[in-house]
Amino acid sequence: ALRDVPHQETVWGASLVHELAQRVSAALQHHILDTVDAVRRLDDGAFRLKLSQGGEVESRSVVVCTGVRAQRLFVEGEMDYWGKGLSYSAISHAPFFSGRKVAVIGGGERAIAALQILIPLAAHIDYIEARPQPVADREKAEAILGHPRIDVFRGWEVQQIVGDDYVTGIDIVGVNGEVRRLPVEGVFVQFGLLPNNSAVRDLVTLDAFGHIVVDENCATSMPGIFAAGDVTNICAEQVPVSIGEGAKAGLSAWRYVAANKL
Repeated sequence: ALRDVPHQETVWGASLVHELAQRVSAALQHHILDTVDAVRRLDDGAFRLKLSQGGEVESRSVVVCTGVRAQRLFVEGEMDYWGKGLSYSAISHAPFFSGRKVAVIGGGERAIAALQILIPLAAHIDYIEARPQPVADREKAEAILGHPRIDVFRGWEVQQIVGDDYVTGIDIVGVNGEVRRLPVEGVFVQFGLLPNNSAVRDLVTLDAFGHIVVDENCATSMPGIFAAGDVTNICAEQVPVSIGEGAKAGLSAWRYVAANKL
């Protein structure tokens, strides 16, 4: 019997987090609900964690599962329609917009990847190139942008997200001041993700995007610090992947402590 795997066809994120938290709390001797502001390595190889509400905790190993945060547009209507037609992850939510007209807002690799995911699904895509960033394969990117079901808007900025109960459109403004409303049922804001690495960024190796670099055992460049989920360079934006990597990181941390007898 698999007693440690939630088995539900559809589950809300908050419900899944609550269920997992209950299972973890039942197995813990100590549970501190706080934010770690900084981690410092001590001379004996252990770590001291500074907590935001005051106080410190010492540990023999640290597992970082702090995730990422999306870069927002900061325009009117954005937060009103988050989860109501507006998404920050095409890889997670694109299937919900099959056969619909959508907009993708971005300007780098993540936006191009979103277009690739949506082309087989969406009826039409409006691509607003905002905050342009270099892409590894410009020729491939231009080929994707040339797809007949994609309209490209360069030099336009998003002014607001509009709708009723759900998204119905976006207003964009051109360099000449012209305002246009694009009727869409979905909006994907696809700027680069921002890893929550501040507590350990001075202790571990980061990649060019700020993700914590880990090996196949979720070990970082600092002995005793492990990491899992989207905060790492194994960023998949998928809950099952993060759960699996988290379990692996926990086992690796246990093995580290047992082997080093700190």
